[in-house]
Amino acid sequence: MEGWLTFVELKRITKFLDAFCGTVEPSFRNVYFYYDNALKVYATDGCAKLYLNVTKEFLPFNGMAAIPIQYLKGIIRDRNLEDDSLVKLSVDNENILFEIQGMTLNSKIQKINKKEIEINKEFSVITKKKLNVFLNKLDFVSASANEGDIIDIFTHENKLLFGYLSNYYRLNTVYSQIKIQLHREIPFISSRHLVKSLNHLKKDNILELGVDEKNIILKTQGIFIKICSTHPSFSKKLINFEDKFLEKKVINAKELRNVLDKLYVTFHGSNIAYLVFNKKNSYVYKEDNNSKISFKLSYSFDNQYLITIHTRKMRSILSRMSDNLNVYLSPKELIFEDEKNEKKASFSVSEFNIK
Repeated sequence: MEGWLTFVELKRITKFLDAFCGTVEPSFRNVYFYYDNALKVYATDGCAKLYLNVTKEFLPFNGMAAIPIQYLKGIIRDRNLEDDSLVKLSVDNENILFEIQGMTLNSKIQKINKKEIEINKEFSVITKKKLNVFLNKLDFVSASANEGDIIDIFTHENKLLFGYLSNYYRLNTVYSQIKIQLHREIPFISSRHLVKSLNHLKKDNILELGVDEKNIILKTQGIFIKICSTHPSFSKKLINFEDKFLEKKVINAKELRNVLDKLYVTFHGSNIAYLVFNKKNSYVYKEDNNSKISFKLSYSFDNQYLITIHTRKMRSILSRMSDNLNVYLSPKELIFEDEKNEKKASFSVSEFNIK
């Protein structure tokens, strides 16, 4: 039993798997080749589970062949190979072999029941969008989160949103129109693995997003992914938009992003700084040991607001929003909203003074 891949196909698959499994837990750095009407690959990061089509040109075999991703990465490091070079895959009763221009990778086939990898692919489709839309929105809410955090996928006023809630700020973004009610949580680390791995695919691929009883489901050409999900254990305020704002203005965020870039490069330890908005002298300042640095901003507001910020996180957030932002200010809250009104970031106001 044998089949063929081009070298470029093996590179694409390996890079995808490497990003999907992550580097946090070594035990998840194995991939499993098996037969299910085609040669397929199963992989997991501990929460998200991937089922990937490799080639239909392959004969059936029993069991699963486990191969460390690092072995596949070793094969694709050969820069002398042309992209159209052929990789031969062959399977006997005990082994799976990869052969390319005199190099052979041999792995034992484990006798594993396919039920252990939950091949069932029944789910309810919620919405269909181009892959680049999904990546843009999930990247926005997850890029500034920390290990151990969760990302929310929920509905509000017939819209499906992605959200993130921390002690310092809230993020949400509209993904699509939707008629059902839903609220699921997925781990931050799996959301980052999804962003990094799916970025290796064609961005105009159509992505189906759906649910089954326990999982969020993603399906696109040759790829099926289950992401473990839970229902929130408490009520969350994820929609960061109020009606009672004292001020609303439009600013160009490039100026603030440039300042955050400078602070990020200058200070590698503490990331805490302060953003001050007022009528004549808006600025960002930071204290570190016995030093203090400040940067003037051209923004002007009627009252004075002091916002404690995390420079790295705010830098990450603003880099994923449009240049021109709507700014809403109340005595308790600062909101940045992008031009399309689809991405919102909310920060607490630490001090407020009426001028």
